[in-house]
Amino acid sequence: EADKADYPVLLGNGNLMESGDSENGRHYSVWSDPYPKPSYLFCIVAGNLGSIRDTYKTSSGRTVELEIFSEKENVSKLDYAMESLKTAMKWDEDKFGLEYDLDLYNIVAVNDFNMGAMENKGLNVFNTAYVLADPATATDIDYGRVEGVIGHEYFHNWTGNRVTCRDWFQLTLKEGLTVFRDQE
Repeated sequence: EADKADYPVLLGNGNLMESGDSENGRHYSVWSDPYPKPSYLFCIVAGNLGSIRDTYKTSSGRTVELEIFSEKENVSKLDYAMESLKTAMKWDEDKFGLEYDLDLYNIVAVNDFNMGAMENKGLNVFNTAYVLADPATATDIDYGRVEGVIGHEYFHNWTGNRVTCRDWFQLTLKEGLTVFRDQE
C-alpha cells in the first residue's frame, strides 16, 4: 500500500491478483507467484513511472502481458527493449522448449539502479544504460548491449530463478549457464 499521488505504480513478483484504492488517497496491489524462489529474487517497486505495453503469444497459445517501466522522460527509448524481450522469449521456446510461466513479465529501468540488472522473477530491474536506445543517437553497440542484457536477464527465468543454486558457491553455475544461453 502506498500514497497514490506519490507512487502511482506498485509492482511485485508474480501475477497481479488484485489492486484498488484504499482510504486517504492510498492504493494497493496484491501479487502472487505460484513458484517458490530464493529470497534474493523477491522484489517490489513503487514509483512514478511511465511504461510501454505489448503482449507475447507463447507456442502453446497463451498470451503473456509485457510491460517495461522507466522514468517518464525515457519512455520513448524503450521500444527496442520490448522487441529484444519478445525475441528472447521466442528464442527460448524455439531452442530449448522453455515457455515463460507467468501471465505477465515486467521490466523496470531506472537511472539510479546501482547494478547493471537483476533477474527478479517476473520483475527484472535494470539500470537505464542497459535498456534505453534512442533511435536518433544509439549505436550498433548500444543496440547489441540492450539485446544482450535483456536476453540474459530473461533467460535467468529458467537458469537461476525456477532452477536455482543451492548456495552462493553455485553462483558461477547459474551465471555461466545463462551466459552460455545468451551468447548462442
